[in-house]
Amino acid sequence: MAKGESHTFSVSTDKDPQTLAEEAKKVAEENGATFRGDEDSGSFSGSGVEGSYEVEGSAVQITVTEKPSFVPWSTVESQVEEFFR
Repeated sequence: MAKGESHTFSVSTDKDPQTLAEEAKKVAEENGATFRGDEDSGSFSGSGVEGSYEVEGSAVQITVTEKPSFVPWSTVESQVEEFFR
């Protein structure tokens, strides 16, 4: 796992924060991941990836704090974005 290096990115959304959190939790459960949070902020983990999120208006700020070292950041970003789309 790649520890000590974090990566932050933003995802735009047109969903209200409550719906976003409910849908992210559902996607996590369907994929064997863990999602803890609400319409403001929370955390997620699964498949060697861990991170947190904060909802800021129509954007979600996502910070990934751990990932498998052999997986490129671009792949991690695209997979994590699925939680919040």
